[in-house]
Amino acid sequence: MGSTPRHQRLTRLRRIEVSALLGMSVAAAGIVLESFTEDHPILSIESLDNVLTGILAALLAFTYEQKRYHVAMDKVRVIAEMNHHVRNALQAIICCGCLSEQKAQMKLIAESVKRIEWALREILPGDVESKD
Repeated sequence: MGSTPRHQRLTRLRRIEVSALLGMSVAAAGIVLESFTEDHPILSIESLDNVLTGILAALLAFTYEQKRYHVAMDKVRVIAEMNHHVRNALQAIICCGCLSEQKAQMKLIAESVKRIEWALREILPGDVESKD
């Protein structure tokens, strides 16, 4: 389950907006504080270091948000994959009631349980051990 290109553009634009807003806030706060403490006009060459600090803050925030976004998308992918495998296995279990032989039903249920265990073991991150 991937996100659409439009959704990706919108979320990227949102991350850029938040980062830019943070950077401008940092720069503005620095400019105002410096103008009061050093008694110079707000728009002066002395404010350049605050603008550069704001740009750096915006870049750091954007990098952090990008990393957070990719981690979230990886989690969504894992959930979607697990959902697919578990639903397929459960569908087989539900349909086993159509089989007349109990032996065939048990075999189908056992295969479905193995598929779910495989999905848990192979798709989910970390050590997941079944309790036998």
